[in-house]
Amino acid sequence: APDAAPCLALHQRAVGGDAAAAGQWDAAFLTSQTINREPNRWLATAIQGVKPGRALDVGVGQGRNAVFLAKQGWTVTGIDIAGEGMRLAREQAAAAGVKIETVYASDEDFDFGRAQWDLVAFVYMPVRGFPAKVYESLRPGGLVVAEAFGDAGDPARAGQGVYYGPGEMRRLFEAAGFEIVRYEEPTDVADYGLQRVPLVRLVARRPSR
Repeated sequence: APDAAPCLALHQRAVGGDAAAAGQWDAAFLTSQTINREPNRWLATAIQGVKPGRALDVGVGQGRNAVFLAKQGWTVTGIDIAGEGMRLAREQAAAAGVKIETVYASDEDFDFGRAQWDLVAFVYMPVRGFPAKVYESLRPGGLVVAEAFGDAGDPARAGQGVYYGPGEMRRLFEAAGFEIVRYEEPTDVADYGLQRVPLVRLVARRPSR
């Protein structure tokens, strides 16, 4: 069923099935009724009052967050393995009268660079293995914003892709040297599935010094 595609693709991405995941996401972006088409609320809240700069949207998808950021004055690059999703992202940007750059690359293959971003967003994307790389890629004072699923104590999900145990995501970023600006583990409506489930949300900053 089309509405099962987002969860299936999230799992495939977690175990490295990029080709299969790309096809699932392309279909989901076109047909799924259980994907939030609006900007992620946690991301929108996190950037309130923040001076726009260069933003990287990891897993840009159909562009809902990248276009939102561009409309707020950010210079946005989005990466993804879903070509159809990125086509939709570019169309949405054009319709909104803004520009975004899209790069066909997985998060593992993409060169995050050094001290070049003011914001990096991981919205329902795996972050394990990335905090140190993201730290180096951010300018001093830059932010990383993440939202993902909580594993709710389910051992089958523990350590998998976009599922995180209590305090796990916070510890990952603290270990990489980040200052935690905001962190919560609520039960709320997820962007994928559109049901109330355990979530994990983080805003962290690379220290200015």
